[in-house]
Amino acid sequence: MNPKLRALLSILAGIVVGTIVMYWLEMLSPYQLPPGMNENDPASLSAWVATLPLSAFVIILLAYFLGSVAGAWVTNKIAAPTHYRPALIVGFGLFVIGLMNLISISHPTWFGLISSLIYFAGAWLGGRIARRTQPNIY
Repeated sequence: MNPKLRALLSILAGIVVGTIVMYWLEMLSPYQLPPGMNENDPASLSAWVATLPLSAFVIILLAYFLGSVAGAWVTNKIAAPTHYRPALIVGFGLFVIGLMNLISISHPTWFGLISSLIYFAGAWLGGRIARRTQPNIY
C-alpha cells in the first residue's frame, strides 16, 4: 500500500479509536447528565457543567489523555515506520474535536487550557510507546 495513503488511513483510525476510548471512559464516570436534560441544548449543558466538582473534570482529562494515547498508539502501529508525525496529527485531530466542544459548551478556563495540551501529551506518549514496541527496521 502507498505509504501516504497508509499514513492517512492510520490517522483516521487513530482519531476514531481515540474518540471511542474517550467516550467509553466518560460513560464510566459517575457524573452523567441528569435524566431528562436535553444534550443538544448548549445553554443547559453549560449550566450543568458549572455545577460539576473538580473530580468530574479530572476524570474527563484522564479520558482525553488515555484516548489520545490509544489513538496515537493505533496510528503508529498501522502507519509505515516513521517518526512521531502520524501520532501527533492524531493529537491535533482530537484537539480540534475538543476545541469544538469547548466553544459550544462553557467550561472553566483552566480546564480548556489543560485539555488543549493533554491531547498532544497523550499523542506523543502513545506514539513513543508504539515506536518502542516495533521491531527496529532502520
